[in-house]
Amino acid sequence: MKLIRILILAAFILPVLSISAVLADETAKPIPTAQELYALDPDPQVPMHSDPYIDPLLYLVNKENPLPYDYIPVLTELDLPHKPGIDTQSMIPEAAEALRRLFAAADQDGIELGIVSGYRSYSTQKAIHNKKVAQKGRATAELTSAPPGKSEHQLGQAVDISSKSINYRLNAIFANTEEGKWLYDHCAEYGFIIRYKKEWQSVTGYKTEPWHLRYVGREHATLITKLDVPYEIYMQYLKLCWDARDHHIAGDKTES
Repeated sequence: MKLIRILILAAFILPVLSISAVLADETAKPIPTAQELYALDPDPQVPMHSDPYIDPLLYLVNKENPLPYDYIPVLTELDLPHKPGIDTQSMIPEAAEALRRLFAAADQDGIELGIVSGYRSYSTQKAIHNKKVAQKGRATAELTSAPPGKSEHQLGQAVDISSKSINYRLNAIFANTEEGKWLYDHCAEYGFIIRYKKEWQSVTGYKTEPWHLRYVGREHATLITKLDVPYEIYMQYLKLCWDARDHHIAGDKTES
């Protein structure tokens, strides 16, 4: 009788789960392509004073676009609240100043944030990554840990932030905390984006990381947040806009 009851229960639950999965897939927001974004707005009002292909502030670092092992940016220390027991962290000066303003604004709103990790060298990232690979296997490790040379932390423009309320853990639950929600709502005002969202894993190659911020400047951060697209897509879009603008300028010169 017990087996029969289990089979009946399974027969009822499985179709419900299947329907829920289908509905979830149908309601999932599709990620627009760079071409689709360009068709909607070929001339976004963001600064492009230098070629986005080589602009160091906008440089795309991911598994397909690594940094050289000897890449070391100019850094400044972050004299800000941080996880107890860690060393003083650093970022490039522009990002560091923006982060100071962000922390000040959070403090005024009664939000207590703490830095867990800022700049990481190639060798430091290698040690962290190798440890995770040894613990979890390469395939699983690379969903949460960038291989050396492929981490934004080496740029000096990425920072991991958590809160005392969750003991400064880097965990997805941070998104549900008061601090995580504040950061999500306000980081773009100071030039930062949430780099890795759950729904972007197919593009970024990483699981959700609500604690990982990337500095790109206020104008770009505001537009990326408005478009709600992965940074990979945004940079493709920006390059399309740059190429079109460059071609337009060349055309004007030819006509004159």
